[in-house]
Amino acid sequence: MNDGGDFISTQWWQLQILTDVRNFDLMSAALISLQVSGIANLPDDRGLVAFVPEQQLHSHWCDQLTTLLEQWHLAPDQYQLTIKPQAPVNWGKQWRPYYHAVQITHFMKIVPAWQTEQTIGPYDILLDPKESFGTGIHPTTRLCLQLLEQVVGQQQTMIDVGTGTGILAIAARKLGIKQILGVDIDTAAVTVARENYDRNCHDKAFTVRQNSLLAGIKDKADLITANLLEDPVRQLLPSLASHLTATGQVIISGILASRIELLAQALPSQFTVQQIITTQEWGALLAQKQEK
Repeated sequence: MNDGGDFISTQWWQLQILTDVRNFDLMSAALISLQVSGIANLPDDRGLVAFVPEQQLHSHWCDQLTTLLEQWHLAPDQYQLTIKPQAPVNWGKQWRPYYHAVQITHFMKIVPAWQTEQTIGPYDILLDPKESFGTGIHPTTRLCLQLLEQVVGQQQTMIDVGTGTGILAIAARKLGIKQILGVDIDTAAVTVARENYDRNCHDKAFTVRQNSLLAGIKDKADLITANLLEDPVRQLLPSLASHLTATGQVIISGILASRIELLAQALPSQFTVQQIITTQEWGALLAQKQEK
């Protein structure tokens, strides 16, 4: 996506949410559930900021957010929400002040692509999220990357469902995966993932296409990654086995820690859970398909 294509022609609104840093994960999960996919921390971790198109902010939007947060035991007196109109901006550049280089695992650092003064190591990832969800900073991405570091080596091929910015595909290639297919329902994500991959990996190992989960995909892989919300993950579960090789593995993230065990129990019978890891709010699992 070039700079000229990043300008917003429709009316956008800025959401600014002041809250304690301990509430960031739950607040982010609630916003993502309401289709707000671009979320960043305010300076000094004072809260969160997001930009939402006008047509998305229907009359009951705030009520839905409040109800969802109360279900997750976050009361209205624990945050302050401000919504104001946003003048037309260059979307990709609007986010830049909020993103900084972050050490994401022992071996890997996420570096904003425009911070050219940074020293880049062999496993570091240059990333420009633009319109896609996935800066590498969110705990669900960290959990995926931690599990990915553990399993690569014996795996040769991978399908990344909901590839977003392409961060998991890039990490997988740097860690030795030979061929990667990325799919995302969002056309902007497909473009951004391609650009980010080409910025980091100068080869033809990555194919990316617009697609809804694994519908119509004929490929099989040694590894499937899915950093998604719980509802699309549950939609994905029945098609996992047919898209994995005989003893293939799956990494699932994006699930609240309080629900990760329930999701593990919902896996098809062909799968054995090998590991579950959690943060305070989020969980991820690694499971393996069993040979018949």
